[in-house]
Amino acid sequence: MTLNSSLNIASGALGAQSERMKVAASNIANSSTPNYIRKIPVLAETEQMGFEDVMGILRSGNGVVRAAVSYSPSGVVMQGVIGDPTPGRRVYSPNHPEADKDGFITLSNSNVMADMADAMTTQRLYEANLAVVSIVKQMANRALEIGRGQ
Repeated sequence: MTLNSSLNIASGALGAQSERMKVAASNIANSSTPNYIRKIPVLAETEQMGFEDVMGILRSGNGVVRAAVSYSPSGVVMQGVIGDPTPGRRVYSPNHPEADKDGFITLSNSNVMADMADAMTTQRLYEANLAVVSIVKQMANRALEIGRGQ
């Protein structure tokens, strides 16, 4: 693994964790909003074709066949969000502007404790990836020093 690919993986993870933190913050902020559906971030492993795989495709003369191409995992990406299927609690409040015909409102299904725990985990992962970037930077600087003969 090269220094550049290490930086690419860490930067992708930083972006994914940043988006994940936004989702957790949105869930916490809307925990008392009626009819709000808690969002769950969906993260996925990214794919990266190696040089050997690209050359194999070019040699075969068929640039669209990808089924037989192996990939190497190269980080994480946030694919989007899905709604939490857990139903919100229904409360009788006939004077509320969002009450249904029977006078009930559906409260948010957000769980503040779970979203706070998710936010703290996300913060730790973000910090870990910042540390990776810092270490790779130190390694690159040290390699430059070695190259200069110092």
